[in-house]
Amino acid sequence: MVAALLGLEPKAKAFLRRRPVGQGGEPTETVSPWVPVELSQGTDLTSAEPLPQGLREHLRSRKGVRFDHIVEQITARMPTADEAKRLGMPKNTPLPAVYGAVRGASGTALAARGRYCSPRTGTSWKTPIRSVIGL
Repeated sequence: MVAALLGLEPKAKAFLRRRPVGQGGEPTETVSPWVPVELSQGTDLTSAEPLPQGLREHLRSRKGVRFDHIVEQITARMPTADEAKRLGMPKNTPLPAVYGAVRGASGTALAARGRYCSPRTGTSWKTPIRSVIGL
């Protein structure tokens, strides 16, 4: 799904950076932006530190790209064991997800994002996860 959102060939690689979002110190969702590897080069996306600004501003300042619009798709799936653990939710509870392709004014996909929502149940997850993944 992510390869199609980014306009990449199947099994192409993209950079993934996940971060938790929550309320009252409890995780309520995970935001996962994927960026083509070529676009992530020369940025701080691979850093273990949180970005000082949002992804949009960071890519604009580092790569000169401008986000124009997002095409979204809503779905649900079962969480992975790691997601269930990090979000403090049962493994058998569906995880609502919103996927989006972030596009430039020309329609070119600049990034894709996944947003996974879960019930607040008490597991803390503060460190972003960064990795290059095959799609």
